[in-house]
Amino acid sequence: MKRGIKMIMKLNINDRAALAIKNGTKKIEIRANKINSKCDYSILKENDIIKFKSDNLDIFYVRIKEVNHYNTLEELFTLEGTRYTTSSTNDYNEAIKSINNLDGYYESIKINGVYAIHIEYLYSENTVWEELYEKAKKVRNPREVSGMISAGSVGAAILTKNHNIYTGVCIDTASTLGMCAERNAIANMITNNENEIIKLVCVDSKGNIGFPCGACREYLMQLDKNSKNIEILKDLKTKEFIKLEELIPNWWGYDRV
Repeated sequence: MKRGIKMIMKLNINDRAALAIKNGTKKIEIRANKINSKCDYSILKENDIIKFKSDNLDIFYVRIKEVNHYNTLEELFTLEGTRYTTSSTNDYNEAIKSINNLDGYYESIKINGVYAIHIEYLYSENTVWEELYEKAKKVRNPREVSGMISAGSVGAAILTKNHNIYTGVCIDTASTLGMCAERNAIANMITNNENEIIKLVCVDSKGNIGFPCGACREYLMQLDKNSKNIEILKDLKTKEFIKLEELIPNWWGYDRV
């Protein structure tokens, strides 16, 4: 499934639910179209993005995987269960009571029904560098593919304009036909019909932050007219980054992308 997004909906969420979503213990958001509200959850579709705001995580993003509409909470919890739907209880009756106690929900659900929005956590703006670093580090797995190819000692993670994260590892061959981790991640991104990168993190074989090589810098610059603004992490502790244009000054192709 290509990951181009259709729309972004902005919503507020309480701290407990926000942390549960990030921790993976809440994977379904329950929402109802409240009477006289302009927010319409019926328009949400697969691959849309929700931009949540909470006090603890501030702004974080999730991707919608599925949206199901039910006439009642009883129907919703019977079919969806309680394990991933609430952050306060796993008890069926307590879950129904908790949702009905939300401001305006009882009346709204009687009239409009209720939505179970299946979501996938993407990242938080507050911790995006740490999350990219961990993904780049985790994807590493040094191994011999064959007698002539080794892979996985270096990992890279990129964040795109569409709020997606793609990873890749280096592939080293005996005849220079391989690719760096950054270009592998880029290939993954392009396969999913994207080409604009916002942030990039590269992690070497020792777990240290690295910079793209000359070939990767050129590759990155050719992707999009805004590539010069790609932020590349320099220091995880300080969150210091450098823009791509600083690594490849006076680039020859500005008038061609």
